[in-house]
Amino acid sequence: MPLGRLPLLGPFAVHPDGRLTPRDADTSPCFTVRWRGRLVRARLVQTGPGGGRLAMRAILGRVPSSAAHGEDAARPRSFALLRALAGSLPESWRVGLTPDHRALLQTEVQLPLPVTAADLITAATVFLLTLGPYLDFLDEDRILPRGHERML
Repeated sequence: MPLGRLPLLGPFAVHPDGRLTPRDADTSPCFTVRWRGRLVRARLVQTGPGGGRLAMRAILGRVPSSAAHGEDAARPRSFALLRALAGSLPESWRVGLTPDHRALLQTEVQLPLPVTAADLITAATVFLLTLGPYLDFLDEDRILPRGHERML
């Protein structure tokens, strides 16, 4: 390895103290996990010198299509459920809907860069643990089928 260059570990540059940054400005390292049967994606984005954010998204389920269900009550109930959910979320969390009817929850956490692996995993874990009760709420209603999720 040439002198003056940081060693690389996958999409990360590893600093001498073990802290991580994306290896270049065009790289946004990400990872996915399944949490309580749902796909969750975390992506580290460098926002400037010394700053970054961890963008996290969780697929909540799929809103029934009007074409597939006609006047079925499940679709309006799904939207009512998502509105109720949106009103109870932490301030920085948002509910969204993709063009293919997937409901998702998204948020971002500011992180200093370079970041330790422990801080990166801690931020993702706090998101997952906070997300749990909301997923329980959705699972009780069973309006949003999980379906087959693709990567975000």
